[in-house]
Amino acid sequence: MAIDVWSTGFAVEGQPLPRPGEEPNVVFRVARPGYFQTMSIPLLQGRDFTQRDNLQAPRVVIINEKLASKFWPNGDAIGKRLTLDNPRKNPVWLTVVGVVRDVKQWGWTDEPDNELYLAFLQDKDFLGATHPWVSAMTLVVRTAGEPLRLTKAVQNAAWSVDKNLPLSHVQSYDQVIAGSVWRERFNLLLVGLFAALALVLAAVGIYGVMTYSVTERTHEIGIRMALGARQGDVMRMVVREGMALAAIGAGAGLGGAFVLTRFLSGLLYQVKPNDPVIFTTVPVLFAAVALIASYVPARRATRVDPMIALRWE
Repeated sequence: MAIDVWSTGFAVEGQPLPRPGEEPNVVFRVARPGYFQTMSIPLLQGRDFTQRDNLQAPRVVIINEKLASKFWPNGDAIGKRLTLDNPRKNPVWLTVVGVVRDVKQWGWTDEPDNELYLAFLQDKDFLGATHPWVSAMTLVVRTAGEPLRLTKAVQNAAWSVDKNLPLSHVQSYDQVIAGSVWRERFNLLLVGLFAALALVLAAVGIYGVMTYSVTERTHEIGIRMALGARQGDVMRMVVREGMALAAIGAGAGLGGAFVLTRFLSGLLYQVKPNDPVIFTTVPVLFAAVALIASYVPARRATRVDPMIALRWE
């Protein structure tokens, strides 16, 4: 279980205090013991929260890898202290007891924030009347099967503790991920549709050009065949010309793609803008389409009757 994400300034004990208004920023949430295991967030150093981290125990905090490496680059963050209060006015110091892997809270393409987690059992301020704006928490459940089938069972378990607890917006993790990337998926769908349209236009264009070329060269093709050229020779000649046109187009397209991919980098996640697999697969696909588009005019060229072709004007 966790209370959702907020942002605030903070100060680190033993380090120079920033001037007012220039405090470093950190996003934070309040979490119960077991939250990191449930969410599969690796614990890199130290320990998780426990039931002993309550109001009678010293206040503790778990920070993310980015925050730890920024303020304690030597890997000695465990045992250090920081505060979310004004360090000049009786601050409450939080002792770092764990470091976890960075988590992206806002989007797949965004860089992780400085982030920390407060112990749920210690933060009465976030649960009491002093902060009435805290109105919701997220209950996370890990299941072995289809998660949404257990919705009723989870609701009944929560209501057995407090029948007034409202449980709404139940979603599987896959649904949460899909909802967070719908804009990127929509944009990629549009890009994919335009790419498919461009591929069709390229195939139609090559087919049209080669058909026109065969029609215009009927007399020449007839002479070649009358002088002994075989059907295979004529077909290879026509296909070779079609593939030459495709190669010129593919080269121009690759050059333009290398220049324009930086504008599409925001739509990519864990895929390099100049990914070699993509830049190899697409030309091969285009070549296959060009070959098919050139084949029909090439077959038509091989069926030219030399006698009719010689009389062609």
